[in-house]
Amino acid sequence: MLSQKTVSYFQTFGFVVLRGLLSEAEVAQLREETSFAMTDVYGDRFQDKTIMVTDEPAYGLPMMTEETPFASRLVADDPRFWQSSHHLMGTATVPSNGAATCFRANARWHADMASTAKGVKFMTYLDGCSPETGLFQVLPGSHIAGATTRLSGYIRQDPCRQGFLDEPEDWPIPAYSVNTQPGDVIAFHTNLLHASRGGDLRMAWDVNYFPDPILEKVEQREITRDAILHIGDYTGQGLDHEKWPVWRDWAKPNHASVVRQTAINRLRRLGVLETEGAESGTPQWVPRLPSPSAVWMSGAPPRKRSVK
Repeated sequence: MLSQKTVSYFQTFGFVVLRGLLSEAEVAQLREETSFAMTDVYGDRFQDKTIMVTDEPAYGLPMMTEETPFASRLVADDPRFWQSSHHLMGTATVPSNGAATCFRANARWHADMASTAKGVKFMTYLDGCSPETGLFQVLPGSHIAGATTRLSGYIRQDPCRQGFLDEPEDWPIPAYSVNTQPGDVIAFHTNLLHASRGGDLRMAWDVNYFPDPILEKVEQREITRDAILHIGDYTGQGLDHEKWPVWRDWAKPNHASVVRQTAINRLRRLGVLETEGAESGTPQWVPRLPSPSAVWMSGAPPRKRSVK
């Protein structure tokens, strides 16, 4: 499905923009489901610009229920995402849950996962991203072993992060700004350093895929399990977990196509679906992998978990 040029670009630079992957009608459907879900869970708060972004920088929720059928199908039933992840990672993969986020604040430089959890994230901004709506920025090649540590060390020296300067531009970073239109999908490595600037109320949908560690050592299988459980952990976020579960509806046998059943089997083999509370979005387990927030705090400035 993806050209060798696309795959090589992703593997070299850590990201690639898949232009027009979703049609205009599909974007409209995804926007409708996302807006419905956000309104149901958060009411008018997610669109209220009077709320301090420092208090509530983003709102997020899983999009894996019977209320969001189109978003649910994108995770494993749609070859444009799951099969593309196989090509980009060069091996069979296992999915995380799909999720919607309304971003309300800038995100400083960070990587989504620890270096041991190597995967690909597909994210689509429902209104695109531009200087007017907010820019998605990346540091090309920063996913490569050793590069994240070196670049993060440079970023941490930024005086504005120590309270001495007001403007981030005073500490130059040769970032690449990604411009997208509705329907474009950004695929980027989970170890890639990225940030966002400008704009507000940016609505997005995303899903992650990690190499299936069936032939790896127990440690790597546990790391992959932890990454997926961390992504699907909505504990304490004020959700009605009965109405907005993570895996419960999506993994029902009567909903599973042949390809979705393959994904379910891989998740079960990892122990994701067998973890207490995981199906509802409140997993109870002792992780080996540090939470994404711990990674962000060690590799870049601290910020709340829900900001991507």
